[in-house]
Amino acid sequence: MEIVLSNSGSAGLAGVPWRAADRVDGRFGVVHPSLNEIDSCPSDSECEERISSMKVLVFCHKPPWPMVDGGTVATARMAEGLAARGVDVEVLALATPKHPGGGRGPDGIPFDSIEVDTRPRLIPALLNLLRRTPYQLQRFLSSKAVKVLKRRLRESPPDVVQIDGVGVLPYLGAIREAFGGVVIYRAHNVEHQVIRDRAAARGSPLFSGWLRLQAGRLERAEARACREVDGVVAISEAVGAWCKGWARGPVVVIGVGAPVCRKTPTRATAQDLVHLGAMDWPPNREGVLWFVREVWPELRRRHPSLEFHLGGRRSQAFGHEVAAPGVVVDGEIDSAAGYLGDHGLMVVPLLAGSGIRVKIVEGMALAKAIVASPVAVEGLAVDAGRHLLVAEHALQWIEAIERCLSDPQLVAALGAEAFSFARTQFSLPKLSKDLENFYTALATSAL
Repeated sequence: MEIVLSNSGSAGLAGVPWRAADRVDGRFGVVHPSLNEIDSCPSDSECEERISSMKVLVFCHKPPWPMVDGGTVATARMAEGLAARGVDVEVLALATPKHPGGGRGPDGIPFDSIEVDTRPRLIPALLNLLRRTPYQLQRFLSSKAVKVLKRRLRESPPDVVQIDGVGVLPYLGAIREAFGGVVIYRAHNVEHQVIRDRAAARGSPLFSGWLRLQAGRLERAEARACREVDGVVAISEAVGAWCKGWARGPVVVIGVGAPVCRKTPTRATAQDLVHLGAMDWPPNREGVLWFVREVWPELRRRHPSLEFHLGGRRSQAFGHEVAAPGVVVDGEIDSAAGYLGDHGLMVVPLLAGSGIRVKIVEGMALAKAIVASPVAVEGLAVDAGRHLLVAEHALQWIEAIERCLSDPQLVAALGAEAFSFARTQFSLPKLSKDLENFYTALATSAL
C-alpha cells in the first residue's frame, strides 16, 4: 500500500498519486487510505486468515474521527485495522467540548457518540477534594452515557468490549453489570505519571499539590482497572511493564500502526524546524514553550534566517505565548503528511508523557529526520543516533540541531533509517493481526 498526498503533491512523498477514494482528516492527520485498502500488507504472512466472526465494541472517551490528535489516530487506526481483517467493529465514543467529534467513520464501522460536558468547574473541583475519585475521571462520568452504554450492551452484546483510554475507566462497573463477556483495557498512557511529571514542573505550590493529589488517586484507579479487566493491551513496553504489576489477566504490548508507503520517500532535509501537535494537550504546550524560551534564542542567534514552524490543533491560540523572531505559527493544518513534507527537521521537545508519541510514528513513516527528548521516545525502542537524535538539556538540543543544520548527509541517513524502522515496527496489518489473535484467545478461553 502506498500512502498518498493531497493534490498539491507536497514534498515528502513526491510522485505518489491522489485517489478520490482516500479520506483527508483535517487539522491533524495524514491523508488516510480508504478502509478497503488499509489491509495491504508488506508480506503475505501478515495477510492470512482475514475472515473473522468476532464482534468488538470499542468504547472511548473522544471520537476517533476526525483524527485531530495522537489519541484519536491511535484509536482510529486500531479500529480500521481490525475491520480490515474482517472483525465486526463498532465504536461508541464520548463527545466532549474539547473533542466534539462531528466526523463520520469509515464505511463498515458503525460509529455513535454521546455528548458529555467535561468542562472543568471550580466548585466541583473543590468538592472533589472530599471524594476518592480523581477529578479527571469524575468529569467524564455521565448518567446518560451509562444508560446508553448498558442498553447497547444488552441489545447487541459483542464478544469483546475494549475500554480505549483512561477517560472511560469510570464506566467499567456499568459494563460489568450489563455484559458478561470479555472486557479489555487498552492503555495509551500511564496517565498518573504524566500528571505527576507536570506537578513536578509547576511553580505554584498550591496547584502542584492539587496535581499530586489527583495523580495519586488516578494511580489507584488505573491499578484497579488493570485488576478488574480480563486483559490489558498496552501501546508501549513502558506502559505494559507498569500494567503487568497490577493486572490479574494477560498483558500484551501492541503499538500504534501507521500506513507506510512501499517506496522510500523524498530525501530528508533540514532547511527549517517543524513541530506538529495539538496545543490543547498541556505536555505539548509546555514542551514547546520550554523549547522557545531555552533553545530557540541561541539557535536563532547563530542562524538569523532559521524558522521554527508550529502546526496543529489550537496552535493559533497558543501563538502569543511563543511569539519570537523566526517562530511561525501555522495553525490547524489540512494534512500532516503535506505539512511535514513541506518543512525540514522535526522536533519533539516533550517534557512529560508516557505511551507512544504518535507524531513520531507519523514522522518516521514519512522518513523525517527527528530530534526528540528522552520522554518523547519512550516506548519506541529506537536507537538514538541511528533512527533519530535524542536531546534532553538545552545545550544538547542546540548541539543536535546544529549537527543536522550543518550535515545534510546525517539528516538524509536519519530519515532513511527512520523510514526503515517504521516499515518493520509500525506495520498496521501485522499489529491488527496480533490484536485480533489476542482477543480471539481471550474470547475462546471465556467460553
